Amino acid sequence: MAKSNATFIMLDDQDSDTPLYQQIYVAIRRAILCGEFQPTMSLPATRLLAAQLGVARMTVINAYEQLLSEGYLESRAGAGTFVAAYLPEEFLQTPPYETDKSLGKAAPRPIKFSEYGRHVSAHRAAVIQHHCPTPHLPFQHGVSAIDKFPFDVWAKIAQKWHKRPPASALGYHDPAGLQPLRAAVATHLASARGVRCAAEQVIITNGTQQALDLVGRIFLGKGDEVWLEDPCYFGARDIFAATGAKIVPAPIDAEGFDLRQARRKGRRARLVYVTPSHQYPLGVTMSLARRLKLLEWARETASFIVEDDYNSEYRYAGRPLASLQGLDRDGRVIYLGTFSKTIFPALRLGCLVVPSDLIEVFTAARALADLHAASLDQAILAEFITTGHFARHLRRMRGIYAERQQCLVEEARKYLSGALEVAPAAAGMHLIGWLPEGVNDREVARRAGALQLEISPISAYCIKQKLRGGLFLGYTAFDEKQIRQGVIKLARLLT
Repeated sequence: MAKSNATFIMLDDQDSDTPLYQQIYVAIRRAILCGEFQPTMSLPATRLLAAQLGVARMTVINAYEQLLSEGYLESRAGAGTFVAAYLPEEFLQTPPYETDKSLGKAAPRPIKFSEYGRHVSAHRAAVIQHHCPTPHLPFQHGVSAIDKFPFDVWAKIAQKWHKRPPASALGYHDPAGLQPLRAAVATHLASARGVRCAAEQVIITNGTQQALDLVGRIFLGKGDEVWLEDPCYFGARDIFAATGAKIVPAPIDAEGFDLRQARRKGRRARLVYVTPSHQYPLGVTMSLARRLKLLEWARETASFIVEDDYNSEYRYAGRPLASLQGLDRDGRVIYLGTFSKTIFPALRLGCLVVPSDLIEVFTAARALADLHAASLDQAILAEFITTGHFARHLRRMRGIYAERQQCLVEEARKYLSGALEVAPAAAGMHLIGWLPEGVNDREVARRAGALQLEISPISAYCIKQKLRGGLFLGYTAFDEKQIRQGVIKLARLLT
């Protein structure tokens, strides 16, 4: 039985020098060769297609006859006209795309990339690996307890906005974000993180990745120095390296980022990227003395500091530590926050807090990136924050996460003693399990994958620093039963 599909073709301008029948011929032939018109598919009768295109029937007949004579179409008495089952090009050349399986086997061809494109192309495998989705298995880190999120409350707010959204919510919006959300974020950050800002300084982004990309594009070019913690978040490393900047790693010690080490290795940084409240991934806190020295250095050198405050909401002993930005009196700190760790990653909302003289340039760059974040999602989040649900959610999650961390520490002490050193931490969403000297953490992580465990090795986050082998052990997304079972599996591997 012949396949039948609706046919859609377009003609050039009526004033084109190409005859109309030739335009129809070319459009149908192109559709056949690119696979849009499949073999044995029926075509409209000449009278019907002529009416659709607003041309004389003879024009269509002439196009069909040429296609029939060249073997692209077949005519069956009393049935109509069809795409030929076997096309003439199949005997002359290999079709460019046969199936999805062939996409990765295309012959290499010279492509002239930009400098950014050359860097991404050269490092594409590593970048894709770093940022690909990971399975929801113990001990995946950086994932919130989705099962504990108040979806009933979120759904009621979302239903209101989706059922009868005001017309103003459905148009284009300020690239910097909805004003109610920017105001809500500024108020929350002031009370919870000690951030000093007005709502106008808040730029809503599609997560931390876009925030980092905007910072990199605005401040960095080929050869510019950016100083990074070592080890560090490889998302920042990948983004800044793609700009052509020179990466200068500074080793982390018990007091966090070491400015003296960075100055020995680099000359003058345009940017310094730090995670001072809870260093990623080691979890140390930058001392007040080092914070003040870093701010003084930034003022003297007219450099900027990027403060990534990725999960500082989760502190289990006392109040969360105040941000580095709250100590800044010279407009040298660009603050990054995210809702991926406090709401859920799929929301893809985060924020930048920029000095007042950078508001317009960041707003313009944000507009060029993708205009603005999804407006309804912003409206829902703004109401979730302003009605107090966000603060209540955070308080509840701190208690749950503290219990889950304690469970991980106790189970590790019970089953992994001597094989993996796991100590409690005052904050965060993961612990580091330190392996005995000489044990390869990448090999352990690889073997753990075969046991349905999602574990990252610390060495993967190091630039030049050589650390004892260690494993990321995320605990926030897993209940006590899952944590216990995961530890027992890991014990089978290590003991």
